[in-house]
Amino acid sequence: MKFKNLLLILSLFTALFIGCDETGSNSMSTEIYVAPDGDDTASGSLEAPFASITRARDAVRELQDMDTTVYLRGGTYHIDETIVLGIEDSAPAGGSVTYAAYADEEPIISCGRQISGWSKLDEKPEALPLKSFGNVYVVDVPEAKGGKWNFKTLYSGEKLLPRASSDGFIPTGLCPLPNQKYRWDDLDTLEFPKGELKNWANLEDVEIKILPTHQWLINYLPLASVDEEKLVAKTAVPGTYMLGALKEEHWQGYPTCWVENVIDFLDAPGEWVLDTQKGKLYLWPENQADLENIVAPTLRELVKVEGENTPFADNDKPVTGITFKGITFTGGDRDVWTNETKGIQHDWDMYDTDNAMLRFRGAENCVVENCTFRNAGSSAFRADLYAQNIRFFGNTIRNVGGTGILFAGYGPGTKDVNKNNEIVNNDISKCGQLWLHSPAIFIWQSGENVARNNKIHDLPYDAIVISGVRPRFYGISDPVKWLPDWPNFKDKRDLRENMKIIRWDEVGKPKNAAEARQYAHARNNVIKDNELHEVMQILGDGNAIYYSCGGEGNSIERNLVYNSRKAVTEIRFDDDQEESFVTENIIFGNGIKLKHTNYIENNFLIGGQVHIRPETAVGATISRNIIYASSSRDFFYNPQKKLLDLAKPDYNLFYCKDREKGQKLLEQVRKAGHEANGIFADPMFEDLKNGDLRLKADSPAFKLGIKNIDTDRIGLLDDPAFPRLRKQGFRKAVDSKGDIDF
Repeated sequence: MKFKNLLLILSLFTALFIGCDETGSNSMSTEIYVAPDGDDTASGSLEAPFASITRARDAVRELQDMDTTVYLRGGTYHIDETIVLGIEDSAPAGGSVTYAAYADEEPIISCGRQISGWSKLDEKPEALPLKSFGNVYVVDVPEAKGGKWNFKTLYSGEKLLPRASSDGFIPTGLCPLPNQKYRWDDLDTLEFPKGELKNWANLEDVEIKILPTHQWLINYLPLASVDEEKLVAKTAVPGTYMLGALKEEHWQGYPTCWVENVIDFLDAPGEWVLDTQKGKLYLWPENQADLENIVAPTLRELVKVEGENTPFADNDKPVTGITFKGITFTGGDRDVWTNETKGIQHDWDMYDTDNAMLRFRGAENCVVENCTFRNAGSSAFRADLYAQNIRFFGNTIRNVGGTGILFAGYGPGTKDVNKNNEIVNNDISKCGQLWLHSPAIFIWQSGENVARNNKIHDLPYDAIVISGVRPRFYGISDPVKWLPDWPNFKDKRDLRENMKIIRWDEVGKPKNAAEARQYAHARNNVIKDNELHEVMQILGDGNAIYYSCGGEGNSIERNLVYNSRKAVTEIRFDDDQEESFVTENIIFGNGIKLKHTNYIENNFLIGGQVHIRPETAVGATISRNIIYASSSRDFFYNPQKKLLDLAKPDYNLFYCKDREKGQKLLEQVRKAGHEANGIFADPMFEDLKNGDLRLKADSPAFKLGIKNIDTDRIGLLDDPAFPRLRKQGFRKAVDSKGDIDF
């Protein structure tokens, strides 16, 4: 052993103590300290802390067979390289290695680099708006020249500043049949109105932000060329779908494409532009004092825990026993797609990608507890490939550009090693601030997980997504929904969405949907006791909880959803989701959408209904629910007999304030041959308006087998939803628009 390492270990033994466990064997533990004003040549003690987390990590490596806690003192740790913990950083067998905040202090890990040397722009660039001249400052950033440091976000302290953007326009091109095969054709062509795009000198810096043909996602695509005469542009990276206008009625007349990072549009305080040709950064500061605190990110991934991942064998070697506790992560940069990028589920996130501030890539028996992830262009946390027994507990996520939490296993195949993880008691808000489609919790090809007692709110799109890869990407058509002239996806293996991640050598040639679904590994997940509100604020065709081809055995239990009125339904089974359960949920909103063989039982739907889709397979059930619809509803279910026959609803209780209309709606269902035992009656809640949803002793619901729901178990463990909402004024809190009739 080198002499300096021996001295290090001897110094660390000043913090060492020896204990005895129940078996009588000795266990050893030690403490290491780090502080922003420390010294990496110091001893790592409380009195002489290290300066960097990597130095502490290296010190831990010298301590074998010891439980170790690395205490981070308060302050900001500025990093320019991702901190990587590998196999050699695992805890000893049965032990732990913890990176924790020192008592009552906040250690912050940030990759922000301060930008200094600003001067007021003294000569007006031709394209700069006249009103901006005199307000814009400029600084040389030589590291950015030639695109070497091409950051996509900029901060004033921790405040994300908006990049200069056009007012937006509607593409002139139109996907001929957006629900048919054409939406995957010609993905790099954008037709635009005259004057909206130019062949800018620094075109490589310019991105378009677009809703491509559909309203459920956003793309950021760099421009490759612009033909100002033909009004056609090409992007350097393909879109998810054709770069055409949307057909959805509520988007008519609204822009769906914007141009970003062009000096022509630098016209408001806080906006900025990076020109990598000149190596210059332009900024209109909100006030001059901000110039002292402008920082640009150098990384997307701040900390990575990475084991040895083997793509085609089940002998991954994960990092084990690492805990992060009480640490704040901030300032990661926004993700950038390339032609090598692999997308999952409508490109709502990317496969095996360095786009989260804290990332596990091959990890087991690890914990992330009481940490904060905030103010970043990147995602917060993700666990890729092999991830088992990961506990994500008591954390706060807010104001991040991408996904809050992602568990993403290997692509479809026989390998199934992302499972048995917990997402518990987290407060998650304002995800998807840049990538608008990003959910708070995304579980993809990952099973046996539990997501419970989380509070999820203020999102532009979905809150929770569980999904896999649909059979059509294997070349299998659904004769009910898809036309026979759909593209042969087996010939489109270069398509970014899903196609690049199917493990073709393992899946072989499945002949039908059931054979394809055997490779859907997002099975037996439990989504329970979560409070979800103010989701679906911007995009369309989304939901609070969304399932699509995740696998069998998933359960949505006792969740509360409210104020998500832009969602067509709050809980949705989409394509190829089978054999899953929705029980004891309370929804103030539009209701539940049923596809395929799934089971809806003992839910309270206040203001909404159940939508049955033609893809529903015979054998689905809708029973023992309270459907307390608003009088403005046209149905409790889709009234068509052919749809009702697929789900055979019965033993449900229906009610609305307009009794005559409600009884007629139920009679329509009975004439179609269903709800022989269903009834129209007041469910007799104790006090619905004030949030007491217990059923009175003589409620007719009990005769149908409907049970009370234990509402006080829903929400954060230390701040349950119903007691808090009652204090706020329950009815106003769960129906902010006042359009639910109760």
